[in-house]
Amino acid sequence: MQSCKKRYELKILSLFFMKRFLTFFFLIILFSCNVEDQKSVAQDIDYYQFQKIDLTKFDIPASIYLPDASAGIGTSFKPLIEHEVGDYKWKIKAGRYFILNIEDYGDFKYLYEEKKKKIISNRVYKTKILKEEGGILVYQQTLKEDVGLKKKNTFHIYSVVKLDDVFYQIMNNEFGNSRKEIDFMFKSIKSIKKTNSKWN
Repeated sequence: MQSCKKRYELKILSLFFMKRFLTFFFLIILFSCNVEDQKSVAQDIDYYQFQKIDLTKFDIPASIYLPDASAGIGTSFKPLIEHEVGDYKWKIKAGRYFILNIEDYGDFKYLYEEKKKKIISNRVYKTKILKEEGGILVYQQTLKEDVGLKKKNTFHIYSVVKLDDVFYQIMNNEFGNSRKEIDFMFKSIKSIKKTNSKWN
């Protein structure tokens, strides 16, 4: 009788561990699938009209892809990056109209949400959100009132990227860009990838 009871307990115990193992195995498979899905989404963006630029020499621990001269938006062969050593602002120019302004905001983690509220509640311009993805906001602005100027839609981009616990604000010029230029800027910001060291 004692032997039967022991065998029964061992059977219950083995079923318990088997169930735990199968649950753990299922979670591993699920996690692996999610990682693969994220990789495939990142690979959906075509960067054949872009060139990779290392930003570590300008005190930003990252790389970025910028459109080259084949992009058809007036971009140049060699991008220009303006930055003074020790300063917290950068200007990346890949042509006359492709300009990204970057600013170091330290550990201000609420930067994106606060700026987004200000953009939407602008009293002068009517704002329409066109795309919001991964901390990148693409929007259109139109003058709310007739001030003697022809109403014109301008396109803008705003983003906050976190690198080494530092939040960097990225945006185009306040006068706006064409939608095509903004689409290239979106791809560039999306391509930003942290490097191993700031001093590589």
